[in-house]
Parts: sequence; structure tokens; C-alpha cells
Amino acid sequence: MHYQLVQRTANAKVGSGVPVTNSHKDTCPPSCPLKDNGCYASSGFHTNLNWKAVTEGKRGSDWATFVDGVAKLKPDTFWRHNVSGDLVGQDDVIDAEALRQLVVANSGKQGFTYTHYPDSKHNIQCVTAANLLGFTVNLSANNIKHAVYLKDKHPRLPVVTVVPSNHGTETTRVGGHNIVVCPATYKEDVTCKTCKLCARSGRESIVAFPSHGSQTKKADIIASDS
Repeated sequence: MHYQLVQRTANAKVGSGVPVTNSHKDTCPPSCPLKDNGCYASSGFHTNLNWKAVTEGKRGSDWATFVDGVAKLKPDTFWRHNVSGDLVGQDDVIDAEALRQLVVANSGKQGFTYTHYPDSKHNIQCVTAANLLGFTVNLSANNIKHAVYLKDKHPRLPVVTVVPSNHGTETTRVGGHNIVVCPATYKEDVTCKTCKLCARSGRESIVAFPSHGSQTKKADIIASDS
């Protein structure tokens, strides 16, 4: 199973020069409703081609080599884990040791990521520890209702959610929580590199990502579920 570290991405939304990673498709938990059913990583032509190559072992490296590469990033480097893929795990259970190794490799850096693993006691313990130790792991929700549930149940953890493609760009308030649309999705002068909202583990707001890509209609159905 392969994992890819791209030292300097050309991804316009992330920000030119920011290191990014990709993990093989089997890291995605089976419980994720977007898996092969509207996931943006599967709907972007170039993103999906690269993800397929990583999954087939044509690009990237084994886990140990990958983690070593992360550890060698310069101090204070801002980087995004998993443009495609999820945390290492088996079925719906996060691999605690693999995540610990990644957290250690991130020491002194500004790594962040998202996970669609369910909020079981074990998984939440893993995610909480990572956030406390400086590696921001956002809980990914399927829709606003799910996001509010996650934020109410785990108020100290950062939460993001998919919203319908026609959601709009204004900040809304649902269930006592601000739903802030990712500015990089609608402002040409904003990137992950300049915004860093998702990298702030202690934030109170829920960040929303409008569905997009060739499977938008499928994602909209999930994102609209209430």
C-alpha cells in the first residue's frame, strides 16, 4: 500500500508550493457515504488519475518511507495531508500507531487533514490526541445536520462538512454553530496557504465545502440529507 508526498504542489486551491500528500484508496473507511459515490477526489480528472496510480503502487512509497519524508520537511512547514485518501486504518477503525507516527513526524510543523472515520470512542481518542499534539485532524461530516451533531458531541474537535453545490457563500448559523463556507472555494485570491482556517484545531466554526466535480449530483443528495 502506497502513500505519496508531493513536496511542492501546483494545486491552486491549496496554494502553490505547499507540500501535500495522497493515500491509497483503501484508507477510506467503508462507512463513508461518499466513497465511490460523489467523493470529490474521485470526480476530479487529474486528482483521480494520480490517486489511482498511488493505489496501484505506481507512485508514492511505503508508510515508513512516507513518514520519514514528512519528518524531513522544514520546521514550521504548512502542509496538507490527504488531498485524496484518509488516515491509515482497517475497516472503520483508525490505526492508532500509524497516526502516532505521523503526529511525531509532524512535530514542529503545521500539518492538517480531514477524516471521515466514524466517531467511535477509539477513533475520537486517536483524533483528540493528534489535535492536542499539534497535528490538526478535522472530523468530516456528511451534511450540516451531521456536522452539528459532531460539534455538539465533540466540541473541542474541529469539524467540516459537505454542503450542496448551491449552498451559497454567506455564513449561516445552525444549532448554535457558525457554518463558514471555505473562502478558497469562491475567492480567487484565497488558498489554504493564506487562509489556514482548517488548520486551526481550536476553532469553533464549522467549515463547509460545497460539493463539486463530475459527481456533484450524487454528493448533493448526501449533503442535502436532513
